Amino acid sequence: MADAFEVGATALRHHTQPKVIWCFGRSGAGKTTIAAGLADRFRARSISTLHLDGESVRSGLSLDLGFSSRDRAENHRRIAELAGIARQQGVQVVVSTMAPLRVHRDTVESILPNSVCWIHVDSSPAVCEARDPKLLYRRARDGRIPDFLDFPFEAPEADERVWSVSTESMSPKESIQFLWTRLQSEPCEPG
Repeated sequence: MADAFEVGATALRHHTQPKVIWCFGRSGAGKTTIAAGLADRFRARSISTLHLDGESVRSGLSLDLGFSSRDRAENHRRIAELAGIARQQGVQVVVSTMAPLRVHRDTVESILPNSVCWIHVDSSPAVCEARDPKLLYRRARDGRIPDFLDFPFEAPEADERVWSVSTESMSPKESIQFLWTRLQSEPCEPG
């Protein structure tokens, strides 16, 4: 069984581009922690890796965007475009965003066809709000982030090719290890 380093080295020898690993889920589900952990695993094996976090991108590249449906769609479009550029350079990209609607995931797919490995980081809304690591829920309840609390989250449907991990039943460390082992043992088929 080839490990991730061998997979990356094989991709470079054959001039193939790595897949984009896209962790999505509600704010507070743990997707940033998991994506960062996966990115660290790639880097530890000397694989050039870029972690694009939705909130980090919002603080710079998407500073002009809010949380409306249109702004969320544009934020995902920008991240997908950036991921595509990095991927074309042979960089392993790991993304963490909410991607709350299927249309957002479809937009990403249209920009990165047959290139995205989707990972749904799942946790209940109540647990996500209790965690609130970026204080988004608190700021939304204070009226400082309109369109945040009422915006729907569409869980992946049966026809979407998505891996899923529950951060209510596994710790972040266990989730990262589970996904890393799975990435090494089976191909992550693009959505």
